[in-house]
Amino acid sequence: MSRLVTQFSKLPPVIICIIGTISGAIGVTSFSPFHFWPGYFVSLVVFSLLVITSPTAKTSFWRGSSVALGFFGAGVSWVYVSIAEYGQVGTVIAALITLAFVVVLCAFWALSAWASWHLIHHFSQLPASVWITLALLIGEFARSTLFTGFPWLLPGYAIENTWLFELLPIGGIWLTSAVVVLTSSAIACVLSNKPAQLSLISVLFIIWGSAAYLAYFPVSWVQQTGTLKTTLVQGNVKQDEKWLPQTARESLAYYQQTTIEHLDSELVVWPETAITYTYSQMKPYFSSFSKELSDTNTTLITGIPDVSPDKKDYYNAIWATGDGFGLYYKRRLVPFGEYIPFSEYIGPILDVFGMPMSSFKSGDENQPVLQVGEWGVAPFICYEIVYAEQVRRMVRDSDFLITISNDGWFGTSFGPWQHLQIAKFRAKEAGRYVIRATNTGITAFINEKGEVVAQAPQFERTTLTADAKAFSGVTPYVYWGYWPTLLLLLLCVAFSYLNGLVKKRTP
Repeated sequence: MSRLVTQFSKLPPVIICIIGTISGAIGVTSFSPFHFWPGYFVSLVVFSLLVITSPTAKTSFWRGSSVALGFFGAGVSWVYVSIAEYGQVGTVIAALITLAFVVVLCAFWALSAWASWHLIHHFSQLPASVWITLALLIGEFARSTLFTGFPWLLPGYAIENTWLFELLPIGGIWLTSAVVVLTSSAIACVLSNKPAQLSLISVLFIIWGSAAYLAYFPVSWVQQTGTLKTTLVQGNVKQDEKWLPQTARESLAYYQQTTIEHLDSELVVWPETAITYTYSQMKPYFSSFSKELSDTNTTLITGIPDVSPDKKDYYNAIWATGDGFGLYYKRRLVPFGEYIPFSEYIGPILDVFGMPMSSFKSGDENQPVLQVGEWGVAPFICYEIVYAEQVRRMVRDSDFLITISNDGWFGTSFGPWQHLQIAKFRAKEAGRYVIRATNTGITAFINEKGEVVAQAPQFERTTLTADAKAFSGVTPYVYWGYWPTLLLLLLCVAFSYLNGLVKKRTP
């Protein structure tokens, strides 16, 4: 096998980059809706091999870029759908904007490959697999945090149908990501005849074995405290008609009438910006409706825009009324969708292209959970559910989680399916039900084990009713956060370094 790898490294650079791009695209099959978990390991093994066999750091940079191009080019292709269909810029500009976005994402992997090469060649005390893991995880963390971040398609999401899924309540998405990258890079070391170190392989066997044990002998980290009959309303309003006055009136009438038909539910949830009128407009209008809800012990939670008293700042919000209360402003805004980074520079360019400007403001960092009767509800609007740390910080005060979204932006692409998959990971990490109401789908109930227990069909005007279970207590991940992942990485570094010292002293 090592001879085959050596021959592979001698191929023309263009051929190697093509192979890298294809292997990167294969990695997307590990994510929803495909769920072929070995696919992502193929991408990372090839990525690691290309780094290990690169003669220079520059070569490693471009080889790493090729794998990233295939992975992100295929993985976030749904971005093109929203820009082309609703951005008013035409197909060519939409393609260029999507390509620019993909290139930015690729830069994190390319820099990780470049850094890995330098670390491998200048600090040989540690095996290549450790350096590749550390560099790529730092790159993924940077991708997830800079300019509000884009923590989509992280390595740990590839393992939903494996034993590693059971590690989520212990260390969250970053622990599973670390194990995936470390496993893949260790395989690459073995294939390229590089020392992978027995101690490191042993750690991986222990982790996979522990995950298998938890899969067959699960541990209950949280306790059920009650149930809440809940109805989700999926309006299926066309995105290009959503904000038209006639559509707004008709949609509001549908949502209200449907809610009246489900007053036997303790909670009714409408999707993101189901109401396109502002909160200040709707609050007095809803006074009698809110009283009717309260009289039947029903809470309504809906997405709604809000505006500051001076009419200068707009917010994407969730409002609880009836037998509950609370108003939450979205904290994590979507770049170019809800706000424009560096708007003083980029804004005029987008104006030339005719691309609509978004001007939402983010809410305060410390906002209380919503109240549904006696229950606390941690709210998340659309994109916010991808931020594991934001969810983790709000879990302690909540009995279950609610996320509302409008994935109609992404049409029939696999973007909504990836979004649903991410919500399943948050449920497993937090040990809480996730109630997910969307405009066009995928509307669903996800239990504390990260399993979808009820799901509505896409692109249909419908409702979905089920019992949402409330839970108390916290998982180790909610309590410890990043620490289990950092401990794993520190152990790998320590074991590898000590193993290197022993080898040097052995005659």
